[in-house]
Amino acid sequence: MTRICWRLVDILSRMLDADERQVVRGDFAESGQSVARAIRDVSDLVVRRQIGLWTVWQPWLALLGIACLAGLPLSRIAFRLNVDLGQQLTAYYTYGVHFGTLLTPQQDMAWLLCLAIALLLWSWTCGFVLGSLSGRAVWLTWCVFYLMVLDSALVRFILSGNMILRDPQPLRLLMVATLPLNPATFLFSLSALWGAFMGVRRRVLPLRAAYVLASAITIFTILVTWMSGWYETAHEVWSSGAWHGVSWTMRLLPFVVVSWPITYLLATAKRRSTIDKEIT
Repeated sequence: MTRICWRLVDILSRMLDADERQVVRGDFAESGQSVARAIRDVSDLVVRRQIGLWTVWQPWLALLGIACLAGLPLSRIAFRLNVDLGQQLTAYYTYGVHFGTLLTPQQDMAWLLCLAIALLLWSWTCGFVLGSLSGRAVWLTWCVFYLMVLDSALVRFILSGNMILRDPQPLRLLMVATLPLNPATFLFSLSALWGAFMGVRRRVLPLRAAYVLASAITIFTILVTWMSGWYETAHEVWSSGAWHGVSWTMRLLPFVVVSWPITYLLATAKRRSTIDKEIT
């Protein structure tokens, strides 16, 4: 039991800077204090250091700008991908046919592929900027971002009455709310986690890589905006004009909101490139 408690002290101390972590471990080794006192002291120090991280603007921008502002439309995009992909897979698996969307199978496949690639690009970029801004506060901002993307679209549908939970089981609801159990949230989780890891380590992308990423995001944003119009047109034709399609500007808006981190990434990459040129 004592070994487990000291292991907990070691894990908690990893949330400190490397130099401070070595000092704390050295003090514990020299003082010979009890494990309970060590846990209390290191926990108190970690809390004070974590609070100190929020005295600057960067973690707040990560929390509000990435986790909340970009997380909301990203959640709807992931939900749309899950629904569309699930319909096609269920139809093929159950009946061996294409699910009727008033489009051709090739169009549906192109839409799903482009939306999946766009989701990967947006998730990685948001994760990178989140990690770059958050630093050692990334554990909190990442958790908020993760839960926002996983759950906000589902919560919105439940609160609006568009989705009704029948015989909800607490354990199943907890698993759905916290685990990436479907293809879209799995893609998001892997991509965003990788991006956050790289953001914490590198902080800034090379300028050329930032331009390539920005170009890819721009291309796929245009593609998914255009392709989403296929469904609006098909629904309007099917309903003989009773169902008016959503305008391209309204379809573009959530994609623009979720793409804003690339502008920050480009700005920081450009600034770093300028500083490097001045130094050399």
